[in-house]
Amino acid sequence: FTSQQYFGVIVHSNIFHISRTKKNWTDAIEHCKCYGMRLAVVDTAAKQRLLEQALIGSAIFNDSWTSVWIAANDRAVEGQFVWQPTGKKVQYTNWRSLMPDNYQGYEDCVHVFRGIGFNFKWNDWPCTWLTQVACEEVKKC
Repeated sequence: FTSQQYFGVIVHSNIFHISRTKKNWTDAIEHCKCYGMRLAVVDTAAKQRLLEQALIGSAIFNDSWTSVWIAANDRAVEGQFVWQPTGKKVQYTNWRSLMPDNYQGYEDCVHVFRGIGFNFKWNDWPCTWLTQVACEEVKKC
């Protein structure tokens, strides 16, 4: 579906919604909850590919310098990335070379970035910065 808030893309029964508006990471969580979704948990290579397809399919992600928040973060313990809201350790990763780097000591949230040298790779970023949001619908059963 499309709306003022989202461009929705269905990829192999996974439904991702890419926000049209930019949010910081904390607001991104609430933004997804408001629509009955969660910040995208990209916990397998297959799901990474699905998210990439969704991002390519969204009108928002046509810009060569675009990113979206996902649910990974190391806010509690530096270097120990977990998925919000479950707290499960991040095992699958798709980091860009030399990432995460916690640049200047305050990069605790993860975004998927499309730009020169990134090509949908993960990067740690300050949680207060603004970018689009990747929400996903969660199956109830």
